[in-house]
Amino acid sequence: MRRNTGFVIAAVVAAASLVGIIVLIVTHVGSGGSPMLPFAAPQPAPAPFTDFRAARVAVGGKCLNVLVATTDAQRSQGLREVTNLAPYDGMIFVYAHDTDTHFTMANTKIPLDITWYASNGSPVDHTTMQPCPNGTDATCPAYASKHKYRYALERPAGAAGGGAIGACAA
Repeated sequence: MRRNTGFVIAAVVAAASLVGIIVLIVTHVGSGGSPMLPFAAPQPAPAPFTDFRAARVAVGGKCLNVLVATTDAQRSQGLREVTNLAPYDGMIFVYAHDTDTHFTMANTKIPLDITWYASNGSPVDHTTMQPCPNGTDATCPAYASKHKYRYALERPAGAAGGGAIGACAA
């Protein structure tokens, strides 16, 4: 009887491990392999921003309508070539893990404020970025947070407000 108990325990542990792996795979594939925005539910964005999703997020208690960049391609494109964000208040860049990725304003037409946020939504750094409309990533200045971050929010220069980022009140 004791020998069978050990076998049963081993089988249960193996089955539980397999279920955990399946859940991780389904969760990753179900999210498109992209990092999630835990405090907002992104929806498809209309033209001309169809490559992105859109969500409502709160910054310092004010609810904003933002574009969401979660893939490498979306984060690389960012707000390049954009001259009018309407009806959006900005773009949030979402990373799966804390990062120190730098930003450039290559092919960007309008000055932008950028605020970097920790995974808990607290701001960690902020700066204003100047347009570099005819430059490349290699020739334009790079902007970096002094601290690692999980989210970066770009808004038109002068529009950035302080405070944490999180869910909009219902």
